[in-house]
Amino acid sequence: MTPEQIEANKSRFIELCHEYIQRDGVDRLLNYLEQKTDFYTAPSSASYHLNEEGGLCKHSINVFETAMVIKQHIVVPAINNAEAPFSEAPTDESIAIASLFHDLCKTKFYHKAERWKKDSTGHWVSYPGYEIKDDFPFGHGEKSCLMLNQFISLHADELLAIRWHMGMFEMTEQGSGTRMAYRQAMEKSPLVALLQTADMISANIREKTTVWE
Repeated sequence: MTPEQIEANKSRFIELCHEYIQRDGVDRLLNYLEQKTDFYTAPSSASYHLNEEGGLCKHSINVFETAMVIKQHIVVPAINNAEAPFSEAPTDESIAIASLFHDLCKTKFYHKAERWKKDSTGHWVSYPGYEIKDDFPFGHGEKSCLMLNQFISLHADELLAIRWHMGMFEMTEQGSGTRMAYRQAMEKSPLVALLQTADMISANIREKTTVWE
């Protein structure tokens, strides 16, 4: 991503926060991102989707945009037609909070490092990549909830959605109690499934992985 694209995504992210989130503390949160983290320049992953500078901010915007489309074209019609097990759709504010900040845990998480791979001739060559250094290993969704809740008060459905947004990627490593809690969270709010779906669509359909030749 070019510096111009990174700056444009940063401006877009801030605009979305101001447009959709009226929660007390959002300005303090944005100031924290600006002054204390690498949120706007961090990659979204080390080896997968948007594993490039500025990827985290771009991914967060993609998830929000995708979630809003899913709400408009799937969630709301299902509720209006009495086909859904829920009677109310998530608010735009809740969708914005959950999607724009679901990966807050990835700030100060990826660090630039020289990486190595074999080229087409079998020789080792270096390329610029990232390594993971987690100063506070508290989990993924859990850590995002904890960090976010220090600035704005989260509603129950927002906490559940962010906590469980990794979905089945985490379930294979967990016991039956955790799997049951995950299933119950899905039953409590449509925001849980909505965020998971938007995250997966964004990461696997809307975003490329940089492969160094």
